[in-house]
Amino acid sequence: MIKRTALFALSVILTIFSMAQKNLLPFVNPLIGTKKMGHTFPGATVPFGAVQLSPDTDTIPYAVDGKYTGAVYKYCAGYQYDDPTIVGFSHTHFSGTGHSDLGDFLIMPTVGKLQLNPGTANNPETGYRSRFSHKNEVAQPNYYKAKLNDYNILAELTTTIRVGVHQYTFPKSDEAHIILDLMHGIYDYDEKNVWTFVRVENDMFQNLN
Repeated sequence: MIKRTALFALSVILTIFSMAQKNLLPFVNPLIGTKKMGHTFPGATVPFGAVQLSPDTDTIPYAVDGKYTGAVYKYCAGYQYDDPTIVGFSHTHFSGTGHSDLGDFLIMPTVGKLQLNPGTANNPETGYRSRFSHKNEVAQPNYYKAKLNDYNILAELTTTIRVGVHQYTFPKSDEAHIILDLMHGIYDYDEKNVWTFVRVENDMFQNLN
């Protein structure tokens, strides 16, 4: 019995050691669980990171005319794989919790006429959201990329423990914008955000013009 236990323990140790020598990151698919009630997000984050930078694909209100909107529960993590549009990229998300919240500090790059409302999935041109395709979407550990079709903008995201890093590749345009929506949120109930502000410190770009 002792011999069998020792052999089993040795086998486990060798298996763990073998796995430690192998890069398992290519086997990770952040898109798993992003359909229906999986409640996961595909964006960028690191283990125990304070930032979960990920696309949000719709803006379903918590309630309409005082009645709870059941569809909002699908958006616990902000992203639904079957949605055709991206509203923007926010910095905080739950994953797999079955409870909705966060979706703070949404950023969206656009070109053309400046729109300050997100619009709707059926009529994205009425706001700043954009259509996208999974053919031009990449989700990897701590890296997310998608092409915003309506603006021909390539969005790339990654994070550190406390910082979300955005890179946007714009087409040539005289009307390029980066929208910061501080009122956006997941599970967006009345008075969720009652007061927001931005403080700019050490603006490295202030003298570029």
